[in-house]
Amino acid sequence: MKSCWIYSCLGLLFAGAAVLVYIATESSTPQEKEQNRLIQCAGLHLSDRERNIFYNAILSLKERRDWLILVDPQHRLPADYKPNDLTVQFHPHWPKKAQLRQEAFEQMNLMAEAAKKDGITLIPISTYRTWKYQKMLKDRKPDNPYVARAGESQHHLGTAVDFNTVNPSDENIPPLAWLRKHAGEYGFSLSFPKGKDAEKESGYPYEAWHYRYITRKAVQLQDDFFDGDQHKTLTFLYNCVFNTPSETESKRILPN
Repeated sequence: MKSCWIYSCLGLLFAGAAVLVYIATESSTPQEKEQNRLIQCAGLHLSDRERNIFYNAILSLKERRDWLILVDPQHRLPADYKPNDLTVQFHPHWPKKAQLRQEAFEQMNLMAEAAKKDGITLIPISTYRTWKYQKMLKDRKPDNPYVARAGESQHHLGTAVDFNTVNPSDENIPPLAWLRKHAGEYGFSLSFPKGKDAEKESGYPYEAWHYRYITRKAVQLQDDFFDGDQHKTLTFLYNCVFNTPSETESKRILPN
């Protein structure tokens, strides 16, 4: 009889806890429910303070979605995709003209000026590429893991830059060492970091020279909540923020 009484009490306690959870859930505000959804979607465990920082960071990026398009072997850009604000610039120390979207160019130039004060010369050796040009590169070197297939290259976005070299043995040359420390201050993020897991996730090997402009706020989100991993950050934004079930297909962020 005593054990039955104990089990009955435990049952009542569990039932009461379930009711309290239900009440708490039902009484949550729309903002709290959205916070919970985003945190769960990201697979994060956050304190109350971190929850608010995380949520506000995402809100600040909702209007920057065209700078945060996910591009990889599973998310391809259409052949006719072209940024509408490409800017062309020449420089006597550059091997050829550079093309980037306007804001990315402005931040790259600011970054280059800061590097120069530290005795570092940043040289953009590859910037915007068309779908057709990327296909030609891949056709030339079909087995080169550093060359993406057409539609799968960040260079097609007009926000990616290869700086100074494309030689894997050059990863510690001064310009690349400087970028690792300072690129995020100007909204640039290393796209393909070193490490088996990172390389498997992004689909590309480590490229110490390849940076993409994703805005400073996105870099902050990346560094604070996604271990400094650009691909994880963009995948989260693509799946959980920009392409939620409530999004209509016409508003769906590229790529489809």
